[in-house]
Amino acid sequence: MSEKTSIQTPKKRISRALIYGPTAEEVEKMRQSLPLIDDCVDEFTDLKTAKQAILTGRYSIVLACYTSLNPEVKSLLDLARNTPGCVQSICVAQEPSSVVMAHVWDVGKNHLFTKSKSEVDDLTIPLHAMFSDRSPAKWFSNLQSEFQRVRRYNEESGNNIVLIIGAQGTAKYTVAQIGHLHSDRKMAPFVFVNCKLPERHHQLLWDDKDKGFFTNNINAIMENADHGTLYFHEIDHLDTEAQEILADIFTNGKYTMSDGKGRTVFSGLIICSMRHSFEEGIENGIISRKLIQAISRNILKMPSLNEFHDDIPALARELTEHYCMSQGKDVKSLSSKAMQIIMDHVWTRNIRELFKTIKDAINITPGKRISDDAIRILPHLDLTDNEREQRSNVRLALKQTNGNVAKAANMLEVSRKTLYVWMKKHDIEKGFGKKKKSKQ
Repeated sequence: MSEKTSIQTPKKRISRALIYGPTAEEVEKMRQSLPLIDDCVDEFTDLKTAKQAILTGRYSIVLACYTSLNPEVKSLLDLARNTPGCVQSICVAQEPSSVVMAHVWDVGKNHLFTKSKSEVDDLTIPLHAMFSDRSPAKWFSNLQSEFQRVRRYNEESGNNIVLIIGAQGTAKYTVAQIGHLHSDRKMAPFVFVNCKLPERHHQLLWDDKDKGFFTNNINAIMENADHGTLYFHEIDHLDTEAQEILADIFTNGKYTMSDGKGRTVFSGLIICSMRHSFEEGIENGIISRKLIQAISRNILKMPSLNEFHDDIPALARELTEHYCMSQGKDVKSLSSKAMQIIMDHVWTRNIRELFKTIKDAINITPGKRISDDAIRILPHLDLTDNEREQRSNVRLALKQTNGNVAKAANMLEVSRKTLYVWMKKHDIEKGFGKKKKSKQ
């Protein structure tokens, strides 16, 4: 009797998915977002067990919820990316609880504010993740210690006003949002009151009618922000009369309700920011003493990048990594030439300018390596720039236009005459930025 030899064809390997989340509810949300067969999905809420499962090589898809509130998930995603095996796709779910929707009120030349839009600040997500990740950069540890000190004081004293002082681009707005996320107000509104116009406000001659309009305007904003966070950006740009009206409102802590049913105590946190030290502002007559007395009990000072130049490479790498993760992109890295350009630049707009440059470079880079060509830094001037910032941007404009003064002036949106005045003021010689012709 002959034996029949059965030849078994290998079964096609079925792709399996691993889903990890810190809670069963979050795992279920992610599960519902994917068109997967239930039998091919393994769910984990324990990080250690999920890591052990990845090492078995059974999974071709890994889905995890990575946010600034649970940055430890990054280690799981790194393991999936670096472990030899069959992982073909890594998905990152960004939880909305790590995002702040800011309701923006912009000031007009009549000093009244109007509600203009709602926005999400891109910088908040990576910077918030770095708060939870405990970045080793000294710039960041300085900011963290300031942040924690201010929070402790508010909790212990019952104070509900914070003043943030920092140069342009030091992320005052972002830190205000992070404070909102780290509080029990995070589900309530975050209202951004932009006090800054392109030009500093002129001093108005206020009569009682003007004061009444302005007070009603602030009342409406406070009612909109009640139980949440009310952030006045660059409050020193308002004229001193408006500042003094605000000082009275802040001191009383009350606002008039729009339904006319009387006054109520504002329940939330008020944050004000300014670029100048208040001593400098009072001396120059642009900040009201009365306002400073009302808002300066608890001050957070933002660090500038020029004080922590050695931290720039670490910050650049962390911003790159966290932004990529938050957008669900493969993590990209900066080439040595790209990093050198970043190191050589004077970041007059601080961490915000650095982040924008990196974000733009990530978005135009198809591969995983960001080249020096992707680092595009544009000069820009502001009437409030100090001399160091102005000199740096004039030099950058001349370099990018090969020393062509007319083109540099156009880039900076000033006349050639003005640019020549600035060049003389900053000892920048004619012909600066012009590339030397190579000898044949």
